[in-house]
Amino acid sequence: MTGSTETPSNTRQQYLALTILSLGAAVCTGILSLSHATSFQPYFGSIPPLLAIALITTVGFVSLGFLHSRGWFEVCARKKCLRGAALGAALATLFVVPTILVDLNHGFPRDLNVPAPQSLLFYPAMAYVVEIALHALPLLLLLVFLGWTFRKVNTNWLVWLGIVAAAFLEPIIQLRLGYSNKPVSWPEVYVAVHVFAFNLVEMYIFRRYDFVSMYSFRLVYYIHWHILWGYLRLQWLFQ
Repeated sequence: MTGSTETPSNTRQQYLALTILSLGAAVCTGILSLSHATSFQPYFGSIPPLLAIALITTVGFVSLGFLHSRGWFEVCARKKCLRGAALGAALATLFVVPTILVDLNHGFPRDLNVPAPQSLLFYPAMAYVVEIALHALPLLLLLVFLGWTFRKVNTNWLVWLGIVAAAFLEPIIQLRLGYSNKPVSWPEVYVAVHVFAFNLVEMYIFRRYDFVSMYSFRLVYYIHWHILWGYLRLQWLFQ
């Protein structure tokens, strides 16, 4: 697995894009922490939210910087970013429709989403956290391990093997956190399959386009599912 030839301007573009995303996540987290820091406790535990974001940002710069330097992924591809973000927005909209239908027919828990208006700050920050913690870092670790283990295997094959392996991480975490103490029902199986497919698609977008496009895909999904539908479901399903 060989490295890529980078120009200084291209490298600066990658880090500038990541800096903007990181600052956005930090601002959202900082503002929300002033009044609703408990919103982050299920994910960060006792770690102060801003410290958690700082740690995630450090991991993000290391992970994405290495993935880019090896030519495996880009943070922001100037000629493809807008096209990738538009594709991500369209696919995210399609992904959310069947989940809303499942919610309407079988009903997920009332406290599924962080309520508005906190959701407007919480989900942009958490989209950033998820993309770093569950995608950038695992891909780095997996690809380094696979590259060391299978030295003579085609690079593109190894990247896709790493993508498929990393796609299992989020559905496993969701099932373990949400349903570890009770039998798994078919809506919960649906969620696991849905989240796995979602992760595969977003990492395809990461591979085909860039990290910014992948983040846009998740952010648009969060806007539909957690923010807009998260508000409407409380008015329609729990009144």
